Amino acid sequence: MPHPNGGVGNIFPTTHTFAQAYAFVGAEGCEFESTTNERIFAKRSMAEDGLTTTIVFFGKTGRREGNVCSACWGFRQACTKTRIGQYVKGLDRAISR
Repeated sequence: MPHPNGGVGNIFPTTHTFAQAYAFVGAEGCEFESTTNERIFAKRSMAEDGLTTTIVFFGKTGRREGNVCSACWGFRQACTKTRIGQYVKGLDRAISR
């Protein structure tokens, strides 16, 4: 997972840190609504390097939509160049509820 400089694209403010989001997702995962009104399931995972913790986002059909690590948190695109802003914002909002 190449992320020496974090995500790419525009950044946006988040209320919570990646660590808080990771804790919120928990060992069982969680559901929330993205900013595009899509039901998303998030679960904890690890990057291919075996060291970097990630949160993986799955759509309603169970398809993997993207993932975020602490370096990509708050970016529109992950270090893998996958669009994740709608999921990160949605998860960040869900933590506040």
